[in-house]
Amino acid sequence: MANLITFDEFRDMISRCTGVSVTVPDLTDDPQVPFEKLGMDSLGVLGVVTELENRLGISLDEAAATAVPADLLRIVHQRLLADGRLRRGHTEASTVIAAPFDDVWRITNDVPGWTTLFSEYAAATVLEQRGQTVVFRLTTRPDDNDVSWSWVSERTPDYDARTVRARRVETGAFAFMDITWTYTQLPEGVGFHWAQDFAMKPDAPVDDDWMTANITANSLIQQARIRHIIETGTPPGDK
Repeated sequence: MANLITFDEFRDMISRCTGVSVTVPDLTDDPQVPFEKLGMDSLGVLGVVTELENRLGISLDEAAATAVPADLLRIVHQRLLADGRLRRGHTEASTVIAAPFDDVWRITNDVPGWTTLFSEYAAATVLEQRGQTVVFRLTTRPDDNDVSWSWVSERTPDYDARTVRARRVETGAFAFMDITWTYTQLPEGVGFHWAQDFAMKPDAPVDDDWMTANITANSLIQQARIRHIIETGTPPGDK
């Protein structure tokens, strides 16, 4: 079971309910940007929450109306998970990138370039190359509490199979984390699909439910950012 709302649907819903036109960069350059900074008032945000409830057949609590867009997406997916419409410890997200296949493959598999592609990484350092397998360290940008996270992963791209398989080597709070990226040539561009399977350790600060919703929401944001960068050749933060 994949997410039940796309990033573009979410973005269009915000524009329609608030009367403020928002672009991919508005919502992906800084995923923690508050609605107010985008020029939206509380009544407009309430309209977004109401439409999400009606569109998805869910009930959201008061926290949804005061959340930033990224957290609102996470809350929505937490509700979908509680309703049994998402699978715990498994996430999927897809987009279509209107660009040549080889460009999409090259750019998305350039690990050092992930500090531009993704909004969340401050550093992406290749530690070792074994054939097609790359071992690398990722370090996140500091969060609101000035805390960064760092871990080692490995990934093996297979151009002929149009897939990349990856896993965390230093698992941290995860018991395990396995990732598959799949690329599909379509008439309108390149289908780019992510699937992640994981479990949190018993002493982790968050549980499987929270992380499932968080990764699902963040995947939608990051894929939209990547699509924008590849299609326009311009990172979202560049004007």
